[in-house]
Amino acid sequence: MKRRHILALSAVPFVARAQARPITIIVPFGAGTNVDAIARVAAAELAPRLGMQVVVENLPGAGGTIATERVARAAPDGTTLLLGVDSVLNVAPLVNPSAVRYDTARDFAAIHMLATLPLVLIGRPDLPATLAELVALNATRTQPFTYATSGIGTSLHLFGEMLAQRSGLRMEHVPYRIATQIFPDIMGGRVDLAISTLTSAGPFVREGRVRGFGISSPARHSFLPQTPTFAEQAPSAGMSTEVYQGLFAPAGTDAGFIARVAAATADALQNPAVRERIHGLGMTPSLMGPEALTRFVREEGERYAVLVRAANIQPQ
Repeated sequence: MKRRHILALSAVPFVARAQARPITIIVPFGAGTNVDAIARVAAAELAPRLGMQVVVENLPGAGGTIATERVARAAPDGTTLLLGVDSVLNVAPLVNPSAVRYDTARDFAAIHMLATLPLVLIGRPDLPATLAELVALNATRTQPFTYATSGIGTSLHLFGEMLAQRSGLRMEHVPYRIATQIFPDIMGGRVDLAISTLTSAGPFVREGRVRGFGISSPARHSFLPQTPTFAEQAPSAGMSTEVYQGLFAPAGTDAGFIARVAAATADALQNPAVRERIHGLGMTPSLMGPEALTRFVREEGERYAVLVRAANIQPQ
């Protein structure tokens, strides 16, 4: 190849040359999870808007940190994106710093938030019907209620500790390695309560197989319209929080590519049919773009740091 041709090729942005390959969205959790579901919506909607193949790859393990580190170390060429959530980007670096080998602010470029997802406090079907009644019953017991989550130091665990502080509900944390086992154990009375996502817990609450005591969204959610928010109940008045799912690229990815993917994502999330599909998953679509998402993730990191200290969750 002549020297001028080599020079011409080197002038083409790396990200542009790489786009002959598909974009892979890495999901830090297994197929069938709420994170996987929103990733597949994103892939299906981005492909026609970007005019290229977009695929989803599930890479579960180590609470999502294996996949997150892989994207942090990936070439910033536009072929590898992360479906990032607060548990891997904000919480894991705080509670497991010795095992987390990435820095959220340094190693990732925010593209666009996809959706937010409320959390739900559920319990055995034989427990009282309201949070206030649950707190009152708790006060008569010598032992705290047990409550399950998908693991120590997860956003669900931190929310449970925050709820306990705000409501006065005494709860002992029971971390599960297999989150799907929580629901049969609740129904069988082997654990009293659990903090779960709306997507996972909603069907069980609707069918009456577990109690639904409160939802963490600011307003009641169409997925569970009969379940009151924590904000509207006296023991936890004004309390609300939601977990997030967003698209991120390795730091150093071309700004023009990030803007292009962000614009395509925003276009998809303004489509009524797409919004309805996301609402059907128990989530709320978000129009938060790169700059706003960058600020939001930083602020969430600060908020979770306060919660970790208040809950006295020790680094593992």
